[in-house]
Amino acid sequence: MQRILFAASEALPLVKTGGLADVAAALPEALQQSGADVRVLLPGYRSALEAAGGAAEIGRLTAGGRHFRILEYRGGGAPVWLADCPELFDRPGNPYHDAEFRSWPDNALRFGTFCQVAARLALGELGGWRADIVHANDWQTGLIPAWLAVAPARPRTVYTVHNLAYQGVFERDQFDLLGLPAWQWSMEGVEFHGRLSF
Repeated sequence: MQRILFAASEALPLVKTGGLADVAAALPEALQQSGADVRVLLPGYRSALEAAGGAAEIGRLTAGGRHFRILEYRGGGAPVWLADCPELFDRPGNPYHDAEFRSWPDNALRFGTFCQVAARLALGELGGWRADIVHANDWQTGLIPAWLAVAPARPRTVYTVHNLAYQGVFERDQFDLLGLPAWQWSMEGVEFHGRLSF
C-alpha cells in the first residue's frame, strides 16, 4: 500500500479560495478509495481550525524555531492533518492576503516553514507514519522537495502547478531566513534571477 502525503494550502471542506481546494479534496479521496494510505496536510489557518471543530492533536513538531501542533481532522474522506502555528496562520483575511488583498508580508516564512513541517512529517517524525510519495501543490508547498533533498532515503515527490500566475517569488533575504542549505541557492536549486522561487 502506497503512503501518500498530499500537501496543499487549501482543501474542501476546511478552506477554499479557488480550484485547488476542489482538487485537494477529490484527488486524495480517490487515491484512498483505490487503496492508498493518504494524509492531506494543510496549514492551520484560523478558519480551517474553526471548520475542523474537534480535530484531535496527534503530535507536536518544531520547525524554523516555531512550535507546531499537528491536529487530525476526519470528515469522511482522507484524514486531514493541520499544522497549527498561531504565529504564522492565526490571522483574519484569506490564507494569502489581508482584508485589503495585500499579500501577508511574511508569506515566504509562513509557507517555507510549512514546507519544512511537511518534509519532516513525510520522513516519519510523527508517530512513525512515513510517506512513500509526497504530492506538493502550487507554490505554497514548492519548497517541500528542497527540504527533502537534504534527507537520506527520502520519499519520491510529485509537484503540481495549478495556477502558474502565482509563483511564490521573494527577495533573496527570505532564503536566508528559512535556513535552507547554502548550496540550494543556485539555478539548479531555488534561485530564480537573483530571487527565491518556491
